[in-house]
Amino acid sequence: MNLAASRNRAGLCAWQPVCLVLAILLCEGCFNAEALIESRRAFAIRARLEEVDLGKFVITLPQPADTVEAAEIYFHVFGQVANRDVHKVEELLISLGPELRHRLLLATRQLTVEDIQDPPLTALRTRIAEVVNETLPDEPLQSVGFYQFRYSNL
Repeated sequence: MNLAASRNRAGLCAWQPVCLVLAILLCEGCFNAEALIESRRAFAIRARLEEVDLGKFVITLPQPADTVEAAEIYFHVFGQVANRDVHKVEELLISLGPELRHRLLLATRQLTVEDIQDPPLTALRTRIAEVVNETLPDEPLQSVGFYQFRYSNL
C-alpha cells in the first residue's frame, strides 16, 4: 500500500508544474495590474478621508414665470477631505464661511427643479464641490454627501 501511495504522490508531483504553467497561461490577461494598483490607491485614499461639516441650508428656489408653485430645499451637507487637510479646511471654513455660504446659495439657486429631483443629487453634489474647491485653496474637497436632504413644494 505504501508503494502505491508513493507512486500516486510522485505522479501528482510530476503534473504540478504542468498545471501551474496551464493556469498561468489561462489567467494571463485576466487582470490589469495598473487598474488594480489604481483601485487600491483610491481605496486607501477613501479610507483616510474625514467628514467636514459644510453647514445647513434652507433655500427657496426661484419659480419659473409660467408656474405659481415654488420649491424649497433643506439640506445639511458635508464634504470629505484628506485626513491631513482637516484642520486647515476647518480653519478656512471659519474664516471664509460667509463668502462660501453666499456662493453655495447662488450656485444652488441656479439649479433646476429637475436637478434637485434627481435621486442621487449628482448636479447638486457637483455644484457644491466646485464652489468649495474654487473658494478654498488647493481644492481639498474629494466628495460631497448629505446628512439630511428634504425637497418640498410650497
